[in-house]
Amino acid sequence: MTRLEATDPALLLVRERWREQSLRTVWLRSSDWFHPAVDAVVEAVTLDQGVLDAVEALGVARAEHGVGMGETIDDLACLYRIVEAGAPPLDAIRALCEGWASPAGSPLVPGTCLDPESGLPTAEYLSVRLTEEFTAVRRRGGTPDQDLCLILVDVARDGVAPWNRLARSAAVGHAIDVAFGVGHPSASLGGGVFAVLHPAGPAVADAVARLSRQIDVQGEELGVADVLRTPPRLWIEPMPAEHHEAVALLTSRRSSGRAGASGSPSSGGSPSGTASSDLGRAPLLPGSPFDAVLPPFSPLPPFFPEPLNPPTPRPSPED
Repeated sequence: MTRLEATDPALLLVRERWREQSLRTVWLRSSDWFHPAVDAVVEAVTLDQGVLDAVEALGVARAEHGVGMGETIDDLACLYRIVEAGAPPLDAIRALCEGWASPAGSPLVPGTCLDPESGLPTAEYLSVRLTEEFTAVRRRGGTPDQDLCLILVDVARDGVAPWNRLARSAAVGHAIDVAFGVGHPSASLGGGVFAVLHPAGPAVADAVARLSRQIDVQGEELGVADVLRTPPRLWIEPMPAEHHEAVALLTSRRSSGRAGASGSPSSGGSPSGTASSDLGRAPLLPGSPFDAVLPPFSPLPPFFPEPLNPPTPRPSPED
């Protein structure tokens, strides 16, 4: 018998509604949702007593079981929706992130495939996906440098605390999943920089606009809009012809992202330093920074010939 089952049936009902909402919308594996820390959070949030300590303990518990930061935050947001309290307050998200990132959490990262902060694949995994996509393009008679491109995203700004960086990564990771679908080839490059693989062509402008809007939406919903670059910097990188050149491009953007994470959030320039204040009114060009608001767009069709299989987020307890 859990602590809620032994105390208040009303709190137990809140917990079950939270679980149902989370499993239906954000949680990846039903068998590992419940933890004793869940009961403490239900009681604290419902009674508005000891909320920060309870959610910090929940963050520790989620990290110990290998749950990513994005999934952890989304799960807490489900509880706040159930109790009709709106989005989780910033101090609650902060406590959750601090618990998740604390040494006590010791988050489990499955190999090197998944970035635990954003829930996106790592740059190393995207490099492997590029090998597969280069091969598929050539089998169709195309060339990678003509058929593919990368959408680069930079949301970094200076003076951001570590827990805020975690929440920021979770927001951008969720925005990419919403904009392109879970499992679409993408990666966190570190330092607030992210990459998305996309077919070259006119539709990429709509994809950039959709992603830019989703970043704004997720930033507001998770309460981290003030630690995101405003507006987020998005640009298109032409795909090199050879795989090793594409990997080198990812590595260079990874390094520049880490080096530029402390830059001014209002600079708005491209990685090469080109001014971009007017690019929102100019045609979208490969390699250009993109701080634009584009006209309305239509949903994008499937881009890749075969279903994409994302890496397994985390091993099951039975493995």
